[in-house]
Amino acid sequence: MNKKIIIDANFPSETRVVLLGQSNNIEDIEFQTTVRQQNKGNIYLAKVTRIEPSLQAVFIEYGMDKSGFLPFSEIHPNYYNLPTSERNFPVNAFPEIALSNITVEDDKEKPAAIYDSLVDSEEIDLKTIEDLVESKFQSELNLEAADDIEIIQSGTPESNIPQYKQYKVQEVIRKNQILLAQVTKEERGNKCAAFTTYISLAGKYCVLMPNKGSQNGISRKISNGEERKRLKDILNKIVSGDKNAYSVIVRTAGRGSSTLDLKKDYNYLARLWNKIRKSTIKFSAPCFIHEEDSIIRKTIRDMCDHNVKEVVIQGQEGYEDASKFMQDLLPSELAKLKEHKSKTPIFTQFQVEEQLVKLYQPVVTLPSGGYIVINPTEALISIDVNSGKSTSEQNIEETALKTNLEAAKEVAKQVKLRDLSGLIVVDFIDMSEAKNRKIIERSFKEFLSRDRARIQTGNISQFGLLEFSRQRLRSSFLETNSAICSHCNGKGVIRASDANAMLILRTIENEIFEERIDVINVFTNIVSVIYILNNKRAEIKFIEEKYNIKLNFYSDPNATSDSYSIEKVKLLKKDDNNVNAVKPVIQNHSADYTAEELKKEQLRKNKHKWKTTNNSNNIANEVKDKSLEAKESVEQIVSVVEEVKVVESNAGLEEAQAAPKKTKRRYRNKTSNKKHPSNTVEDMEKNAES
Repeated sequence: MNKKIIIDANFPSETRVVLLGQSNNIEDIEFQTTVRQQNKGNIYLAKVTRIEPSLQAVFIEYGMDKSGFLPFSEIHPNYYNLPTSERNFPVNAFPEIALSNITVEDDKEKPAAIYDSLVDSEEIDLKTIEDLVESKFQSELNLEAADDIEIIQSGTPESNIPQYKQYKVQEVIRKNQILLAQVTKEERGNKCAAFTTYISLAGKYCVLMPNKGSQNGISRKISNGEERKRLKDILNKIVSGDKNAYSVIVRTAGRGSSTLDLKKDYNYLARLWNKIRKSTIKFSAPCFIHEEDSIIRKTIRDMCDHNVKEVVIQGQEGYEDASKFMQDLLPSELAKLKEHKSKTPIFTQFQVEEQLVKLYQPVVTLPSGGYIVINPTEALISIDVNSGKSTSEQNIEETALKTNLEAAKEVAKQVKLRDLSGLIVVDFIDMSEAKNRKIIERSFKEFLSRDRARIQTGNISQFGLLEFSRQRLRSSFLETNSAICSHCNGKGVIRASDANAMLILRTIENEIFEERIDVINVFTNIVSVIYILNNKRAEIKFIEEKYNIKLNFYSDPNATSDSYSIEKVKLLKKDDNNVNAVKPVIQNHSADYTAEELKKEQLRKNKHKWKTTNNSNNIANEVKDKSLEAKESVEQIVSVVEEVKVVESNAGLEEAQAAPKKTKRRYRNKTSNKKHPSNTVEDMEKNAES
C-alpha cells in the first residue's frame, strides 16, 4: 500500500488525475477538459439518417454536429424489422423503443444512387472508411471494462454473429428508425464517432450488459481455477434471484471480492439501467440519455484498490463529488480520501508538474546514460534506442543488453502515459546473441502486461526491430494538448534562408518571362528580407540589369517563415514626344481631385511612408532611375490630371489604357490584400546605418 491517487480539480475547466508509485513517479495519468469533452461510454437515443449497403452500416443522428457510425454487426437483432415468424431470438432488450418508436420512410434509392451518395458525401473519405470499418472488429463496449468484455465475446459461441450474417442491413433497418446507442470510439479529426447498440455499464467489480441475455462470465486475467469457480457460483446466485436476468461479467478488480460486494455492485448497475430505460420513454430522438461517470468517479472506481494508500483531492467541488460517490459505492475505502488544503498546488507538492512537462519532449533519458527518441508519423510510431553515454559495462554486448532492458521498461511506461496507439516499432540496439534477444522479448511483454489496453507483440527481427500494436483508448497526450505549428504547418522544419531567397528570385524571373514588367514588389518576412539584401545583392543587380526592371523588397509582419507574395506593376508611357513621362492615374476618383487635395494627399502618404503607384512623383522616380526629382510642382501634376480627364471624355476605353496594369500573384500562405510600408533597399540601408 504505497501508491497514491492525486487529483487536481482546482479549476472547473480542467481536471487532472495521476497515479503515483514509488518515489512519486507517475504510473498513470487521466485528464478531462471542458473544451474537449470525452463522449466515450455516453448513451444517446439516436435516429438512423442514412443506410450504406456498401459498408453494411448505418449513419445515425444523435444530437451532435457530425453523424455517428454504427456497423451492422453492432445492431442488436431486436431492432430488425422482421415478421414475428422469422424471429428466432429472445425479445428482452429495449421493449420501449425496439419496435414501437420506429418511423419508416420508403427507401426507393437504387444501388447506383446509394453508391453515388457514398462517393460524393463530404463526411466520408478513404481513411474514414478504413478507420470506421475497423471498429467492426474492435467492439469496445466500455473504456474501463474493455479487457473483461473481450473475454465474454470470445467465449460465447451463441453470440449475435449468426443473426446479423443472415440478413443485409438494408433489409432489416429502415431510415428514421430509433435506436439506443452507446459511443465506443471518440470523434477524431474528420472522423465521426463509432457506436454500438450492445449497451454495457461498468461498476467497481462487474460489468452489466442488459441486452446480452444471461451470458455471465469471468475476466480472463483471473486465472486461478478455484477463484473463478467461486465467483461463478456467486454470479449464479445473484442473477437467479433477479427476474430480469441481465448478463454480468466479473472484472479483474472483482478478484477476492465477497458476495455482498458483488451483490451491491450489481444492484447499483441494475438501478442505473432502469433509470436509463425510463429516460428513453420521456424524450424523443435524437437526444442525450446517459453520461459516463466523471473522471474523478472513474478514477476512484478503477484505480482505488488495496494497493492505494490515499486519495488526495484539491478542489472543494471535486472532493465533495468523490466523497458522495465513495459513500454509495465504496464505503470501506472512504477513510483513504483526503482534501488538499495547502496553498502549494498539489501537483507541485508531489513533484508531478515537472514530470508532465517531460511528456511533451520526444527524448527520454535512461538511468545508465542512454536515451530513447519517440517520433509519431502518419503510418506508425517509431521509437529509437541509443546507448548515449552508457559505458559502464565491460563489452558492447553487455552494454546493449543493459540499455535495451532499461529501454523496454521505459517504452512500456511512455506508451501508456502518452496514450500512444496503433502500430509501434522499437529499434533496439543490435545484439549478436540470441539468448539476449529472448531476454528483451520476455521482459518487454512482462512490462506491457500492466497496461489495460489490448496489446499484440512480435519478436525482434534480424534488423533489431520489435513491432507491437496497442489499442486506441482515446486521443494521445500530444493530440489533446498541442496544436499544429503556424510556421511549419506541422512539418517540423522550414525552408532554409538561402533556399527561400533563391526560390523568390527564381519566381521573379518566371514572372518576368511571362510578361513585360517594370516594377516587382516582393512581400515576405523580415528575416528573409534582411538575408536577401545582405547576401543576394549581386543576384538582384543581375536581374534588374538583364530585364531592365526595379525590384523592391518589403517586410510583411503577417508572412510566415517561408511564405511570400509578389506584386507586378507595368507602367505605360504618356506619348512619343515624352517617352520618359509617366501617365499618373489616381485610383477611381482621380478626376475629382483639386490641386489642394492632391497636395494634402501627397503629404499624407509621405508622412506614413506608404509605397503606392498613385503618387506620380514616386512612379517617375522609379522609372527614370531617379532622374526626375521631387521638385515637380503641384501645378504640373494637376495639368496632367486634367489631360487625363480630357482623354477619358473623348474615348471610353482611354481610362482603362491609362491605368497602370497591376497584378498581384500569391504564393503559399499569402497575406491579406493590405498596403505595406515602403521598406525599399535604400530605406533598409538607412535603418541599418542608424
